[in-house]
Amino acid sequence: MHAAARSAAFISAEEYLESERAAETRSEYVNGEIVSMPGGTFDHDAITGNIFGLIRNQLVGRPCRVFTANMKVRIERANVFRYPDVSALCGPIATYDRVTDAYLNPSFLCEVLSFSTEDYDRGEKFALYRLIDSFVEYLLVARDRRWAQLYRRSRAGGWDSWEFTESDDIVTLESIGCSLRLAEIHDKVEFPAAPRA
Repeated sequence: MHAAARSAAFISAEEYLESERAAETRSEYVNGEIVSMPGGTFDHDAITGNIFGLIRNQLVGRPCRVFTANMKVRIERANVFRYPDVSALCGPIATYDRVTDAYLNPSFLCEVLSFSTEDYDRGEKFALYRLIDSFVEYLLVARDRRWAQLYRRSRAGGWDSWEFTESDDIVTLESIGCSLRLAEIHDKVEFPAAPRA
């Protein structure tokens, strides 16, 4: 989700974690600033829940983990903590500290777009996520139409991308060995009616 408001004073990552762990609402951290987060919507929650559930079911019995937006991801090279909508990895997890509420090495990250967050999720947030060496796949999902876009890091270091617009399109997540059908990603989401000509 997009930043709603920033605090004025610089605080350390440790100060942020201390206050965040005692807070009733979630905030993110961007290099000394606490960034408050707005609430979600029914459709946003449905999509993130669908993606989490579809991945979780495919990871049963495998050495992989998937997390909801309650798990922080630490971007060490930028001094940032973010709450991606869904994140996952296969293999050992590298936690930030002894309190296991933030980790360093996701391979897959997902954000659900809205009108207010799309540019940010595609731009600044994606640029920050790319500073994570383990990160190789980024899924963006629209909540107002049947659409998703997958970015995958190439062996040359660039990013390839694919768009998905049909109900039966399959999004293949190579980093965690999972496949998601677009119709299942948007299950129980009602799209706005198309305007009449």
